[in-house]
Amino acid sequence: MNITENYIGYDDLPKNKQEVIKECDKKNLVLAEISQPATSLPKKTCKDSIKNLSEPDLQVNKKYEKENIILAETSQADVLLSKITVKIPVKNLSEISQSVLPKKKFQFTDFCYDILHELENKSYANLFYKYIEKDIKKKIIKYPMDLFTINLKLKNNQYTSLEEFEKDIRLIFCNCYTYNDVESEVYRSGKTLECIFNKKWNEKLILQGKQTNELKRVRENDTEDTDRTWKKQIQILEQNKDNLMYRQVVNDALLITSAYENLVIGNIIPFIEILKTFLLTRSKMSLSLANESMLQAIVESLLPLKYRVPELSLVMDGKKSKGSGRFGYSDIFVLKGLGNNYISLELKYISLVGLIKNQKVGFGANELENLDKILEKENEEILLKRSYTYWSKELKKTNQTTIGEILNNGISQLKSYMNTISKGKVANYSSSGVFDERIEIIKSNPNKLKGFVILVIGFRRILWKPIEEVISNYNYNKI
Repeated sequence: MNITENYIGYDDLPKNKQEVIKECDKKNLVLAEISQPATSLPKKTCKDSIKNLSEPDLQVNKKYEKENIILAETSQADVLLSKITVKIPVKNLSEISQSVLPKKKFQFTDFCYDILHELENKSYANLFYKYIEKDIKKKIIKYPMDLFTINLKLKNNQYTSLEEFEKDIRLIFCNCYTYNDVESEVYRSGKTLECIFNKKWNEKLILQGKQTNELKRVRENDTEDTDRTWKKQIQILEQNKDNLMYRQVVNDALLITSAYENLVIGNIIPFIEILKTFLLTRSKMSLSLANESMLQAIVESLLPLKYRVPELSLVMDGKKSKGSGRFGYSDIFVLKGLGNNYISLELKYISLVGLIKNQKVGFGANELENLDKILEKENEEILLKRSYTYWSKELKKTNQTTIGEILNNGISQLKSYMNTISKGKVANYSSSGVFDERIEIIKSNPNKLKGFVILVIGFRRILWKPIEEVISNYNYNKI
C-alpha cells in the first residue's frame, strides 16, 4: 500500500502538494497505521519522544504548558476526533542518523538550520510557526512545540545532538495529527511538510556521512604521513647522536616544549625565562630599533605552531562601525592542547629610546646598553613611575605617559579581550565574539581562559601580570 492510496483528502490537495507526497512514496517509506483516542498522544510516535526529552526541552514545554495552546484552524469548530489515523515510517530516522554519522561530535548547527529553513520557506509552514492563544478554541496540548521554539533553541545552542533536534521536529507533527481533524488543512499541511522533512533529512544525512567518511580517510592518511615523518626523524637523530649541533637543537626544542607545557597549566615563569634568554642573544645595536612587532615575532617563535594563534581577530562591539572600536586583536591566543587552560597573551614593549630621550640629547648603542643594565635591577615601584615618551598613531602626535600606565592599560585591554573570546563565535553582525576563520569554536563543558600581560623593557627587564581567569563554554581548535 502506498501513501496516495491511503491518504484521506488526497484528491482535494493542490497538484504541487500531491507531487510532494508522491515523491515520498518513491522513497519506499513503509507506513504503519496507529489508531487510538485523541485524548492521548500516539503511543509510538509521540509518547516515546516526550519520555526521552532532555531537561532543557521539558523546561521549554512547561513554559507553553501554562497556556495549553493547540494547533488548529481558527475557523474550524470541531477540532478533535474521537479517533485518528497516523502514518509514520517504521524505521525511525534517528536510527539512520546513528548509523550514518560517526559517534564523534561534529558541528551540526548549520545542518539543522538548513533543514529548518527548508521547512520555513514553504507557504503553509506558517501554520506551525508559533502558537497564538487567542486563536485557539480548546487548550489541551501537554507538550507543545513549534518552529519558532526550535529556531530559538538553535540560536541559544540548546541542542547537543541531531537526535534532540529531530525529536522536536517530529513532536510538531505528532501534535498536528493527534489534535486536528484528518480532513483539515492543518492536518494535510502537516503531512506534506513531514514528507519534505523526511526527504531533506535523509538526503543531508547521506551527504554528511559521505563527507565524514572522506574526512576520516584524509585524517588516516595524515596520521600515516606523520608516523612516517616521526620515524624518519628518530632515525636521523639516532644517526647524529654524537653531533653537537643536533644535540643543541634538541635541547632548545625541549626547553620550548617544557615552557609551553607549563604555560598552559598557568605557570608562565619558564616561558619568561626562555624569552629573556632569547632576547639577550640580540645585539646591543638593535636596541634603538626594537619595538612591539619584534617582541611579537620572538614570542611566536617560542610557541608550537599548532597551538598558537597570533593576532586573534575579535568583534569587540558589534554596534560600532569599523575604525570606531568595532574590532580588536588579541596578540597571541594559545590553545591548550593537552593542558588545562586556554591562554591569552597581551604584549607590551618599552623602547629604551623613549626612556632616555628626555634625559640626554645624544645617545648611542653604548648608552642604551648601560640603561638596559640599570633597568634590569631597578626597583619595580620606581621603574613603573618612569616617564615614557612615544609616538601615537591614533592621535598622530608624541604622547607622554609612565611605564605603570602602559602596564595597567594592557591589563584592562586583555580583560576585555578575554571576555569577548569567552562569548564564542560571533552570532550576527551586531554581536561580539571571535571573528577569525583560523579558529573552530564548538560548544562544550566549561573551560578556563587565563591571561598574562608581558611587558618587556629593552632586552633585560621583563614584567608580567596575571589576569583573573574567565570561564568559557566553548572549545577552540585551530583549523
